[in-house]
Amino acid sequence: MRADLLELDALPPLPPVTPVMEPMDVESALLALTGGSVVDWTALRFATHDEVNSFLALWKCDVTRHAWARERLRYLYNQAINYLEEHLRLTIRPEVRRPDDVRDAFLAASERERFSRDRIQYCAVLKLMHVINHLEMQELRAQVAVRDVDLTQLAYDIVLAKADQMRRGGFPLRAFYGNKKSRPSVITKLLAKREATAATIFDKLRFRIVTERRDDLVPAIAWLCRNLIPFPAITPGESHNNLLRPDELHDLSRLVPGFSLPPQPPANPHSNTVYRVINFIAELPVSVYDVPGVAPPRNRALLGEAVMVTVEFQLVDAETDTINESGESRHELYKDRQAVRVYERLGRKRGRTGR
Repeated sequence: MRADLLELDALPPLPPVTPVMEPMDVESALLALTGGSVVDWTALRFATHDEVNSFLALWKCDVTRHAWARERLRYLYNQAINYLEEHLRLTIRPEVRRPDDVRDAFLAASERERFSRDRIQYCAVLKLMHVINHLEMQELRAQVAVRDVDLTQLAYDIVLAKADQMRRGGFPLRAFYGNKKSRPSVITKLLAKREATAATIFDKLRFRIVTERRDDLVPAIAWLCRNLIPFPAITPGESHNNLLRPDELHDLSRLVPGFSLPPQPPANPHSNTVYRVINFIAELPVSVYDVPGVAPPRNRALLGEAVMVTVEFQLVDAETDTINESGESRHELYKDRQAVRVYERLGRKRGRTGR
């Protein structure tokens, strides 16, 4: 269960640091906790160009370092405008149609002090940019000759490097470790699931984060969204939380006016009702040209350099983790319940002992 453990305890102890939670951090964390979609948002929360720059860098589109990244940002913006004008027949205001700096669109979409028709149009453009970028990352993945195993290893190394950064920065972590699901485990999960296609297996690459305290869980998600996962990359409808109570989520949502909590998906039928955890799925952008032997194209502005690797994150506090690993919540009993389901679907019966 704890293969490939990042040995955090071997590092020099640091005084715990409680991160400051900005409204954008809270909203990002709520997105991961509830499985919502940024396509439903009506405003953003960017305040400066530096915040936009950091966000774009997570998408492997660093406009502060690469001219091609600035060209790509404008290219995506123009594609979104063309879709709105040509396919939806919308009239886009001139200042929205061609801003001097595309980053200004993120700031204008974050204007919340008053009703703004421009803000609504900027939000529509940015939503289209997100969808188009998502499609083009898939297209780039199809065009480049690179093995899944190499991309998975690249994503694995990126996340563990960030885990080390998180710990060295003083975030109160008990553990941060990952594993890659084996082929037999994938087969078992496919047989246990109602949808027997590999596309429905989200946890081939999974990371588990154990915080020192319950109060550190939401800041941990916010840290990930600031430093590793761009919040629109969180997969809608694939978040599960039975650790934070509904009243705690409600109190969080009150910190971000206008945020409405979506209905939660059903629980995992193989999990014990005592087992408590937060987990969410994200498409982690990685640079395909960081894979050895993959040559970059002449013009990166057209498709960029990012492709997606699906990653699952599980979060739990230390006290709850101890409870989860005891009694009926133990992982081996979860696997046994899953195996019983597989035997039943294959037309066999199996007792708890497997005999």
